[in-house]
Amino acid sequence: MTDCHEAAATRESPEAATLSVVEDIARACAAGQRLTSCKLTEPSAPPTEPVVPPRLLRLKLAAVGGLNVLGRWNPKAALRLEQALKTTWWHLSGDKPVETGSRLSLAVVGRSRAPAATHVVEDRVDRLAEGLAEMVQIKDRVQVRNDREAVRIGTHPADAPLVSVVIPCFNYGRYVPEAVESVLAQTFANLEVVLVDGGSTDGTTPDVVRGLEGPRVRVFCRETTHRVGDNRNFGIAQARGRYVCCLDADDRLAPTYVEKAVFLAEHGNYDVVSASVQVFGLEETRYNVAATLDLSVLMAGNELATCALFRRSAWEAVGGFRDHGDGSARTHIHEDWEFWIRLAARGCRFSNIWREHLFQYRVHGTESLSRHGEVRSKDEQRAAILAANADLLTQEALDRSVARRKTKNEVVNPLANLAPDPAPVDPRCIVVMLPWMVIGGAERLLSAVLGHLASAGWRVIIVTTLEPDPAAGDATSWFSAITSEIYNLPQAFPREHWDGFMDYLFASRGAARMMIAGSAYAYDRLPYLKVRFPELKVFDLLFNTVGHTRNSRLRASQIDAHIVENSEVRDWLIAYGEDPQRVTVIPSGIPIKPHDADRTAEARDALGLDPDDFVVGFSGRWSPEKNPLGFVEIAARLKEHPRMRFVMTGMGPMGQKIGVRIAKTPDLGNRFHLLANLEDVSAVLSIYDVLVVPSDLDGRPMIVLEALAAGIPVVASRVGGLPELIEPGSYGELCDAGDLAAFANAIAALEADPARLERYKAAARRFAEEQLDARHMVRRFERVLS
Repeated sequence: MTDCHEAAATRESPEAATLSVVEDIARACAAGQRLTSCKLTEPSAPPTEPVVPPRLLRLKLAAVGGLNVLGRWNPKAALRLEQALKTTWWHLSGDKPVETGSRLSLAVVGRSRAPAATHVVEDRVDRLAEGLAEMVQIKDRVQVRNDREAVRIGTHPADAPLVSVVIPCFNYGRYVPEAVESVLAQTFANLEVVLVDGGSTDGTTPDVVRGLEGPRVRVFCRETTHRVGDNRNFGIAQARGRYVCCLDADDRLAPTYVEKAVFLAEHGNYDVVSASVQVFGLEETRYNVAATLDLSVLMAGNELATCALFRRSAWEAVGGFRDHGDGSARTHIHEDWEFWIRLAARGCRFSNIWREHLFQYRVHGTESLSRHGEVRSKDEQRAAILAANADLLTQEALDRSVARRKTKNEVVNPLANLAPDPAPVDPRCIVVMLPWMVIGGAERLLSAVLGHLASAGWRVIIVTTLEPDPAAGDATSWFSAITSEIYNLPQAFPREHWDGFMDYLFASRGAARMMIAGSAYAYDRLPYLKVRFPELKVFDLLFNTVGHTRNSRLRASQIDAHIVENSEVRDWLIAYGEDPQRVTVIPSGIPIKPHDADRTAEARDALGLDPDDFVVGFSGRWSPEKNPLGFVEIAARLKEHPRMRFVMTGMGPMGQKIGVRIAKTPDLGNRFHLLANLEDVSAVLSIYDVLVVPSDLDGRPMIVLEALAAGIPVVASRVGGLPELIEPGSYGELCDAGDLAAFANAIAALEADPARLERYKAAARRFAEEQLDARHMVRRFERVLS
């Protein structure tokens, strides 16, 4: 560690070089000179129109990105640089003259009467911009934060895989193809599979293993029978990777496991990284590993997954895995548990991706050790492991392990092995930044758009940046059907690693497109990303005029185009200074499907509805902006209509309040059906006679499109994009938000006039067929993104 600190202290930091350039330019300004057309000249008169050359705009963007990075490592230097940059920008760009009390003591532009002089400063402006961009890109030249140790990781040979996944196999020929397939499907491609048959005796497994050999799969068949620890050691001895992951032949890895684990190992300088466990097969459950690890934690329990990724050098240092007992279940000791303890005693650093269940452990009858009745208890195994390693488990080792756990490393070359050479720019690779993946209209729209892009050959990468409310549901399956490259940052990494992971993600993919759909973190990172990856085009997807519109305006200079779903948002952006040419309206759409009468009949029967019941429905997120309590109040106002039945589907934070309000509303009784947590609401939607949307705030909700496509009239608030969707008197009605009496009257009028209701239903379907077909929407998205 000392060498790294000395190196950081002796080399010149970029902020020092950058400040000298800033101050040189500022001193020139102090002499009464100003920049016009990239030249310093004495002003003859106060300017009427300030000229801001393009290279100055580049300088400003680079400055923002540089300050963003420098501020995390050296806040004091960042503050000094920011002050100098602001003053310089004011003078060079021709903005309002300013006076400052700083040590630079800049004179007000135009006051000096110094002799005329011309100095070309284009090279200085360019040097400044390049220096700032370099500060952004080469973090190991920036002073490391005081609470961290600087570390330079060794580079792995470019002609060898970074990770070796070792799969020992004994009589598991029926399972091992799945294990290998799960490794080859990893989002991290710089790996190899070392497949070892440990002397299988079933007559079929060796042939299965040999048949799996391929470009990234190396196969070794041992002639005699060997234990699992010995087979792992044999495979690791053949491995070429800097890191090793041992996977049992009957288990699997989730697609992003290796990538997340090796990123943490490289970016955080960890020796061992694992994840929580998803059990499948004869059992379906989950196990969480410990959030923090050191020797004392591992001595108490095996808090690492079997598939933990570890440095090959650490394996060499402790002598590899050890097999215990005679090979029977009653003498078995978890060889991986003992291995982890020996690594910790030697001072290795551990990290767990404890909030994601990325190791898939199969349970399949008594062959699984977890279900074998003769396996020794955890306490018995722990006692045996501690006794076998008593010479290592000293107080000194415990203290060292705790100190190593508490140490925070700053790796100065984190991409040296992960992405030593940036990937070529790919104009058909898009990173989509979302807050979360909950069940909602925006998620349905995006899954349709991204599904189309993937089918058209685009590489789709999804990053989420907020913890979702479990009550809002989980729409991950909608997106995992499209791409395996899904990264939930809050669950995968501590916050200190997010920026580094995004840097790695863009560098390793060469993504030329990014679409932001509600992620505040993504907006915050734009200044850095636009300097670090100058080819990146950023698209901002907005659904309404509140919320992230503020972030959108703050980062307007780093956004290349805006996509909105209604004219209200377009007009708002233009009113707040956006160029109309950079705003595209793409109305949302849905697949238009034929009506399924049998499915509708089944749904009505399931709720016990009579043929002449008039069904009033609400389907949407149970959150304040959707006003679900307003729907309960509308139902209360219509309780004198005996044919009316009320159905409410959805999920969200207001679920408990809704239940309480229904219970306190007299005379609703069994006429109100509250259906929570339905992943597919289409069957229930088909039974509605009218859909009610009493939102206080909304955009162009997908449920309205789905209702119209199903031939269901809509009574909705006059907010957001709803007036563009609903034509009053044709296939729906509009009411002022909060005017619940108007909602009730509109619904009652439709119930009282069956002929009018049928006309509305036919018109709704016709409008959907003509205007709402999702094929038009997804093609327009692709054209804009291209």
